Formats: sequence, structure tokens, C-alpha cells
Amino acid sequence: MYSTQTGRMRFATADGSRRYGPVAPRWSSREVAALRGPVINLSESTVSWRRLWEIAESELKRRDYSPASLSLYRQVLRGFYRHARADRPSAVTPGMVRSYIHSLRAHEYSWNWLAANICVLCTVFDKLGGMTVSTGLRTPKRPERLPTVLNHREAVSILRAAPTVRDRLLLGLMYLCGLKVGEACALRWQDVDVEHSTLTARYARGTRYREVVIPDDLLPVLRVGVQRCDSGDHIFAGARQGKPLTTRAAEMILNRAVRNADIEHPVTCMTLRHSCAVRALELGRSIREVQEALGHLDVETTLRYEQCRLPADTVSPLDVPKDQRVGLGENDAATAIDFPVFEEPLDVTDVELPFETPEDSLLSATAFYNLLKTHLWDRFLALRHARFRGT
Repeated sequence: MYSTQTGRMRFATADGSRRYGPVAPRWSSREVAALRGPVINLSESTVSWRRLWEIAESELKRRDYSPASLSLYRQVLRGFYRHARADRPSAVTPGMVRSYIHSLRAHEYSWNWLAANICVLCTVFDKLGGMTVSTGLRTPKRPERLPTVLNHREAVSILRAAPTVRDRLLLGLMYLCGLKVGEACALRWQDVDVEHSTLTARYARGTRYREVVIPDDLLPVLRVGVQRCDSGDHIFAGARQGKPLTTRAAEMILNRAVRNADIEHPVTCMTLRHSCAVRALELGRSIREVQEALGHLDVETTLRYEQCRLPADTVSPLDVPKDQRVGLGENDAATAIDFPVFEEPLDVTDVELPFETPEDSLLSATAFYNLLKTHLWDRFLALRHARFRGT
């Protein structure tokens, strides 16, 4: 329901929207045993709802609960009081709690908001009040959802619709190599080994890495970059000197290519990574190979893509043009997805250089970045950032 690292949880609000809010971690058995009995004596009829919250708030503050967590506790208790309409907290029964949870379920609240309500009521009434109103209630688990994937023709149309070589290279690394958007933006030229056609993808905040095979379509432009750029520079330089391209800028590049390709359904950078995994399985790669290529610690994460894989004798109507969809047989299943990504490999030899530089000299990352990025829209963004910074 919540992360012990970030302490944040996503839940649905009353208007149906979703937002994030910090929630304190679960109480350990040692903390519960340290209470040595209820903190709030709910057996006394004199304890009002206001007094209940005052004692619970002081107890939660003593355990370093954040103000946002206290606000969440207060919101849940208010909602439960309006539903139960009990005169005193001592009159609360397990049936009232179950009726409240069922009412939330009837209004189609999310699973994590239901779990948050159960945990709050369990903490206040059972752990602090010594009652057993939440006995038998189990918090709902995260529903398993299959990732959204693109067929090969849709992914290729997005890559070809990218206007610049820089954009095609970025999107090609995410789709053909299965890189995350953060991994692609953080790549440096020293991570590219053109002799063995591999690159090193660093993840987990730089503590782990894996070797990924570079497709032939992306080798020419990477070979030129390795020869001309300093090894410590970023492949995709950002607006600020020495900083890589931001993930938000990469998402904008993808959105622009999706619009140019006339793709109507939503596409994210993770969609390209998911599509890469499914296509690798369709081409006969083993689960172990896909797991190592994507850097999954648990094989269960990789096995999800098996459910997205179509049978070998099945061809999606979206994988072929409209004029060829009628009469498509089983023999056309392999040829429907086997065509090159780009009409020709990415190359910058035909791009006119704005400067005279020997081939063996090193260019700065900004110079090579400007070589790939030639659109006025990107220059406008850079000028606007410089204006806001006062330079």
C-alpha cells in the first residue's frame, strides 16, 4: 500500500481524482508490544470523538508522524464518523467498520484508498484503543495489470516520425535496446563500445549496470559520436552545461513523434520498453535473455510479458496496411513484423557541418548536440530558459 522508502501512497479522493500523500509506515510488532495495553480507554463512555482525536494525535506525533499523515488520519476518522453516526467511539462495532468499507467499495474507490482506511481504523481503535473492530478485515492487494505495448509497425512509425537524428537515436535506444528513459538520458560516450556493438546501461543510481547490444541501425551515428566527442560527455546533452537531457524533455520528444505518426492511444517512454520486451519474445528470445537485457531482478517481472505475446500463427490487423489485411494467411505471420526500423541506418555524414574540424579532434558535447538538434523549436526553448535565468 505504501513504500517504506518514500512513505508516499496514491489514493482516490472524493471527486474520483487520484493524488499522492505521505503515509507513516506500518507499526512493528515490537512497537505494538511496547504499548502494554490500550492508550485510549474506550470503555469509558466519557471519551468523545474530539477527545479520541486529541489523544490519537498526540500519540502519533510522539512517533514522528508527518503533518500530512495526521491530516490523512483526520480525514479518515471524519468520513467514518459521518457514516457510522455513533454517539461515542466506544459504541463502534465491527459491523459499522465493515459497512463503512463496503460503502467505499460501492463508490468505486481505489484499492489503496480502501487499504488506507482499514489501516487507519485498525491503528486508532485496535492498537491505541484496545478494541477488535478490524478483526477479519484484510487490506486489498495491488491489482495485476498487463503493460501497454505497441505492435512493431506502430513503434516503427513513431521512430520514423521523429524529426531529427537526435530524436530518432533517443527513441531508438528505448525501443530497440529496452532502455528506460532515465537510463537513455544518462548515457555517456564512454558507455558505448562500437567495436563489440554494446553499450553499458547504468541504473539503480549508478550502483548496477548491464551490457546491451546496439542494433545496426544505430551504430553509424554512435560511431561518429565516439570519435568526435569526449568520453565523459553525455550523449544527450541538456540545456545546462554538463547536465544531461531531462526525462521530461524526452517525454516531449516522444509526444511530438506520436502526434506526427497519428497514433491516437497514449504512448509513454515505458511503453517503448514494454514493446521491446514483447517483440524480443516474439522473435524467439528466451525469458532469461530478456531478463538480462532489461535488468530485472525477479523473473516474475519478465514473465508478465508472456501474457502480452500473441501466438505464432496470429497476426494483428494493425501490423499490416489496410489494403493488405484481407486474405492474410499464416505464412505471412513472420513477414508482418520483419522489416527494418529505419529506411536506412542513422548517419550524420550527409549533415552539413557548421564548422571546420579535423576528424581526429574532439568536439564538445554541445557541438555534437547542436549537430543532431537543428530545429528552431529547441533553440527557442534554450533561449527561453536562458532568459528566465537572467543570462
